[in-house]
Amino acid sequence: MCVATSASPSSARIPVKHGEGCWFAPDDLYADLLERDQVVLRYAEPCNGSVGDVAGVVNEEGNVMGLMPHPEHAVDPLLGSADGALVLASLVDATRDRVAVTV
Repeated sequence: MCVATSASPSSARIPVKHGEGCWFAPDDLYADLLERDQVVLRYAEPCNGSVGDVAGVVNEEGNVMGLMPHPEHAVDPLLGSADGALVLASLVDATRDRVAVTV
């Protein structure tokens, strides 16, 4: 499970803020990522030529994520969506769970 998407809905409205970016992987790597459930975000519709419409991938441990959409630009309904706050909250929760604070 990816720590950044554990509390996220099955679909989210998060802005795409790039003009030419597209995720690429050779076919064998893409197949490996799919097999290991490391593709954690996809675009709802093709928007930039990313292989398999991939918008986010994680490492094998699920604690490092690379993504193209910008959840920080979707944290309030006034911005058009608050769905990005769920992704960011998942990161905060995961960090809180992993870091033991001693005083």
